[in-house]
Amino acid sequence: RGHTVVWHNQLPGWVTTGAFSSDELAVILQQHITEKVGHFAGHISVWDVVIEPLNDDGTWRDTIWYRALGPGYVTQALRWAHAADPGARLSLNDYN
Repeated sequence: RGHTVVWHNQLPGWVTTGAFSSDELAVILQQHITEKVGHFAGHISVWDVVIEPLNDDGTWRDTIWYRALGPGYVTQALRWAHAADPGARLSLNDYN
């Protein structure tokens, strides 16, 4: 199982401190997903693509991805992961 493709924690400093536009962050996220999932395509059968996108009360977590891309970032992340490895099962992972 591949875990933690897109998460709001443990992001590189250059992502969190950079002055990126929404379009640039979309490209960064797409490249990350495509490279990570694509590298292991055919070897990992299940990916936890998006981790903890919601707060405990069910509202959207205020993350760099949500602020830049809106709630559609979850669907888009799943699409990019599927394109990188069409045979893998994809999941949204949450602890609660």
